[in-house]
Amino acid sequence: MLTAPLAAHLACDEAKLDFARTFRGQFTLSQSTELSIEGYRVTDLGNGWRLHHCRALPYARLRTARGEFAGIVLGIAVDGEGQLVTDGSTLTSSFEEFATDAAGRYVLIDADGAVYADPTGSMGVVYDAGTRTVASTPLMCVNRPLIDPPRFDPDAIQAGRGSYALGFTRDAYVRGVVPNHRLDLTTFALTRFWPRPDATFPTDAPEETVAAMGKRLSDVIGAIALGHPTLLPLSGGRDSRNLAAAAKPHLPHIAHSYTFVYNWQSQIDAEVAKQIADTLGLSHQTYASYSGSARERDTLPRAARIRQKLAFRLAGGYVGDPNNDVLDGLARKLPKGVVLRGNVMELLKANHWKRGLAHDAADPDGHDADYATERLAIFPDGGAQTVATFKPDYLAWHATLPDAAKRVAYDFAFMESLLPGWQPKFYGYTRNFLVNPFSDRALIKGCMCLPVAERQANIYNDALLAYLAPELVPIPFTPDIKVARFAAA
Repeated sequence: MLTAPLAAHLACDEAKLDFARTFRGQFTLSQSTELSIEGYRVTDLGNGWRLHHCRALPYARLRTARGEFAGIVLGIAVDGEGQLVTDGSTLTSSFEEFATDAAGRYVLIDADGAVYADPTGSMGVVYDAGTRTVASTPLMCVNRPLIDPPRFDPDAIQAGRGSYALGFTRDAYVRGVVPNHRLDLTTFALTRFWPRPDATFPTDAPEETVAAMGKRLSDVIGAIALGHPTLLPLSGGRDSRNLAAAAKPHLPHIAHSYTFVYNWQSQIDAEVAKQIADTLGLSHQTYASYSGSARERDTLPRAARIRQKLAFRLAGGYVGDPNNDVLDGLARKLPKGVVLRGNVMELLKANHWKRGLAHDAADPDGHDADYATERLAIFPDGGAQTVATFKPDYLAWHATLPDAAKRVAYDFAFMESLLPGWQPKFYGYTRNFLVNPFSDRALIKGCMCLPVAERQANIYNDALLAYLAPELVPIPFTPDIKVARFAAA
């Protein structure tokens, strides 16, 4: 039976960190009557289940058409009709159909006894079947010191030279709820619910697919921006530009765009971002800790950086250290609100295929399990060690895919294994709530219905931009500017 203090409390006490601040935006779901988390709201879900959740975490109770309690949404979800889910929202379908159609960063708890992660695991959710506990991160799931997981190198992963893939976590007995799977709260079994066994991924209508994706992405961003103060980070890359393009009809509801500058390249990002913002008529702010050289960094004092790094590690469940936006204190300068992210949009350029397309070109349905396992990047040295250690686990996951989905298994591995391995770092951004608008099964399926070679050539990234905001097409990208400046130097 789970009781307080949780491992999160113990770790904060040892590090002399404030629990309420470090674990802002997290939760624990348990049938324990002895668990108490000071400052957290408690919601009774029936059958003895009690949800302990930070009051700062977006929260909505769902109702059936008859007005009965249907479940809980933690985080931000936009339904299949493009409406933001709010407290008291009524389901017009089954809970699982609602879960299938919802975009955003969330955890869904069905009143009938099941838990669903968002499509890419961007809001981490883990469980311990032994104690019948579900939580945001391992430290919120156990009341003991974490136990090293076999076969992993926690120190390397913490340093960014590996990952907890395939649903594994920093603790040997705590597992992640794999995206697109249902966690049954009676048996604690994970079962795939999407894609359905009869799913298909037709590739014969790319123009219509891109248009439908553009509308859905715009609708999702619009729903979020209408319901929350929303910030749009801009760089000189493709993903943020396409987010800005999709946001164009909703710019009156976007608080402002911004760019973090912490090295030479991000100075170029800021230049490009300002052009994008000016073209769209969007207010833009640059937050800088770098102004010309590494000697001119305006960073937090060393002691503050150490504390910030430790707090970030605890909040994310030891999946990696913070980036410069956190360590330089830039993330703390943002106004509070929802921050849109573009991480999932890598699917639009088939980034996880890399050499896979060429390797399997002889067979359109080809699949190299060794290559796919290696791409999980579990060990710092990758390659043979990863394959020798985790190929059976990869093949067991691969077997859960419907036949049609196996044609795009590399995409699914990226979405269900790599992204959930590092996205719990989002919990470390305690000032703002980060959301991937592209974390949506309709958008994800759209990507998978686009031919891989054309995706890798950025044909559909370019097509999406031209469809949404053709005025942004002439603005150069940061890599192009870098090449020109190096050539001129």
